[in-house]
Amino acid sequence: MKTIMITGANSQIGSFLARQYEAEGRDLILLYHKNDHRIKDLKSRKLALDLRDLGALERLVSKLKIEIDCLIHCSAIRSEDTQALAETDPLQFKQVFDENFYPAYNVLRAILPQMMDRHFGRVILFSSEVTRSGLPNGSAYAASKAAIANMCKSAALECASANVLINTIAPAPVDTALEEDFSGPYLIFRKAYFADHIAGSASKQLVSIAEIKQLADLLISEETRSLCGEEIFLTGGKL
Repeated sequence: MKTIMITGANSQIGSFLARQYEAEGRDLILLYHKNDHRIKDLKSRKLALDLRDLGALERLVSKLKIEIDCLIHCSAIRSEDTQALAETDPLQFKQVFDENFYPAYNVLRAILPQMMDRHFGRVILFSSEVTRSGLPNGSAYAASKAAIANMCKSAALECASANVLINTIAPAPVDTALEEDFSGPYLIFRKAYFADHIAGSASKQLVSIAEIKQLADLLISEETRSLCGEEIFLTGGKL
């Protein structure tokens, strides 16, 4: 049975995937940062870890002594700069960028060597539709997601010959319960972003987490061999 590691497993997307895969009988390792309320009742292994700490992540992977076959990296920090770039706080910009990009780098750095040694691995990272559209008042977040997408493309070129396939899912706004995670001015910002997407997309719908799961199933499949280095956009027909 293939082992799947899900980072950001307590997020709305991560916890949905965790529940679905556990129900399918998959062997899971669920990583979360501080909160585990969405996955507390799951039977799969749940481990608290700060993904910004590469050393701690490498020690964990070594201590587990488990072959991680698939990695689904759902961890992210919100686009909380919410200011035009010319007005941003440089320290806040750096924080948003660093806390999105470097955890993605760290998990790849910790897990890819064992996948390469075994000549098998499937990796899913998450970027966003904003990597091609930009995000007004969210330049740090957009830049970090673009960096993740291009890191994926570079790593995919290095790893594909070893049957280690790395891809990025780039969704438009996902149909989640915003009030569970956000409040105040940032909640207003997110709601406006969601409304703009619905108005501007052909489908007039948000992206469903179930649709993300369908795509994830394809990307982690052993039968998938040529799908690598892609940034796959789910936008409901918004160009």
